[in-house]
Amino acid sequence: MAGRKILIHNADWILTMNQKRQKYRRADMLVQGNIIAALGSGLMETQTYDEMIDARGKIVIPGMVNIHHHCAHTLVRNIPNLYEIGLYSWLAEIYRLLACFDEELLYAATLGALGDLLKTGCTTVFDHHYVFPGGNSGALLDSQFSAAKDLGVRMYASRGSMDLSRKDGGLPPDSVVQTVDEILRDCRRAVEKYHDPSFNSMRMVALAPCSPFSVSAELLRPSA
Repeated sequence: MAGRKILIHNADWILTMNQKRQKYRRADMLVQGNIIAALGSGLMETQTYDEMIDARGKIVIPGMVNIHHHCAHTLVRNIPNLYEIGLYSWLAEIYRLLACFDEELLYAATLGALGDLLKTGCTTVFDHHYVFPGGNSGALLDSQFSAAKDLGVRMYASRGSMDLSRKDGGLPPDSVVQTVDEILRDCRRAVEKYHDPSFNSMRMVALAPCSPFSVSAELLRPSA
């Protein structure tokens, strides 16, 4: 097992949240890399470590998991004309704004969103990004995984998709939708490039067709 060793020493409680709901009183935790290497009392005397964190008066719990986020929206909040305009009008405006995002903007938005979550104890994030101008998710997903890596957050990114534009009875403008074939080709490419299902993986990809008023059954079935 490789990686820097950090000893979390003398925590008031360590709550494992494992199947047995085990909890430890006045206990230590040794972390090596991003793996818990040892757990119990007296580890300071029995283990070697590179850094010690005094956890007296603290409770140690597993990182929380965010199961639905839109990191890109971090940069489109607090725009006055988006208040009190109703959901569908708001979505139409959001589609227009997100269509302008490049990898630099999405990196900044993701860094801000993940940093905010990390400060409140969230260490795993599922993000639903669904606007990919030009149809290529590569640079945008790259930017999200880069932000997650820079902060040490486990990232489960989604390759969102929409195939029903206004001319087809949907809500999004033509500029942010793709054909089913285009979407499926890029989804396959995104999974093959980014998805890591191995133990303790820090990055995974889901396929995430968007809302009922922006996708067809012809997209939902092959995505599933």
